[in-house]
Amino acid sequence: MNELYNNAKIFHFRDKLASLATGRLTSPIHIRLKPTNRCNHRCGYCCYRNKSLFLSELMHERDEIPHEKMEEIIADLGRMGVKAVTFSGGGEPLCYPHIVESIRGLLAQRVKVALLTNGALLAGDVAELLAEHGAWVRVSMDAADPESYARARGVGPREFARVCENVRRFAGTPARKCVLGLNLIVTRENSGSVRAFLEQAKDMGADHVKVSGAVVSTRPDENTAYLAPFFEAVKQQIREAAARLSDARFSVVDKFHMPVSALEAYERAYTRCPFAQCLAVIAADQNVYTCQDKAYTRSGLLGSIRTCSFRELWNSERLHRRLFALDPSRECRHHCVAHAKNLALLDYMEADAEHLDFV
Repeated sequence: MNELYNNAKIFHFRDKLASLATGRLTSPIHIRLKPTNRCNHRCGYCCYRNKSLFLSELMHERDEIPHEKMEEIIADLGRMGVKAVTFSGGGEPLCYPHIVESIRGLLAQRVKVALLTNGALLAGDVAELLAEHGAWVRVSMDAADPESYARARGVGPREFARVCENVRRFAGTPARKCVLGLNLIVTRENSGSVRAFLEQAKDMGADHVKVSGAVVSTRPDENTAYLAPFFEAVKQQIREAAARLSDARFSVVDKFHMPVSALEAYERAYTRCPFAQCLAVIAADQNVYTCQDKAYTRSGLLGSIRTCSFRELWNSERLHRRLFALDPSRECRHHCVAHAKNLALLDYMEADAEHLDFV
């Protein structure tokens, strides 16, 4: 079975591997593009609006990439040979007034497009465009009934039905080539309804569900304390649902892990971050950040593109020095989505050339 969530994808890009090995900075493969910080939901566990999490440090809800700057960014990404763009938050990407034009512009540049969304606006032209030409769309829902959904997301009681209908219509688009996933962030409140959510997801026509735990703190012990009371019960629901529901058209992607068992994702020994040269974040404040785990933070800031283009910033000596000086053992003592990828890349680059044949 082909894996969508695979830490070894980078090894299919030989030019990037060669540049990493020789210390050259080449264009990123993938861009996380956050076009707006406005959002039509108010999720209580949103990492960008939780003042106890550092991702809210530079977050301003009014920020949005101007239309002309977005056109410039799209042209730059095409010229630079960037392979893929994921629209994400910040805010809700589909609140961005130029989203359809932006997607079409990227597709015209032969850049693959994906979307992370709450699904409330996944309808009409943008839904049709993504269903037929997008690589994947993942809808964050996180509740299995209207009442729980409304409480978790700070929305009205009818929003749940609207999102479910949007998901069903998207899944049933006759010309759909786009992979449709749902995202379930497990919280104390929804921990008893994981099985019901997975059953509902398959019924709506989703191709898969990604299950992960809520992050309530930058400290792994505090996350562990939060998840521990319901961890085993949730894992049992995931196992049972996966065994019963998984087939050729539906799968459960289990990313629900106890932080204490992944302490290395918070404290790491290596002193360089090769993956920062593979993926970058362009945010609604027109700043560029190292990754999604450091977006809207001063420590993750690579520079601003308000008065220069993304291409100019990426190719600047200042950015080059910053990326190559990035020390994860000192600067990234928090959750790191790229940790496993960095371990694999460092293993690859640090292998003794004289012993490569002894596989």
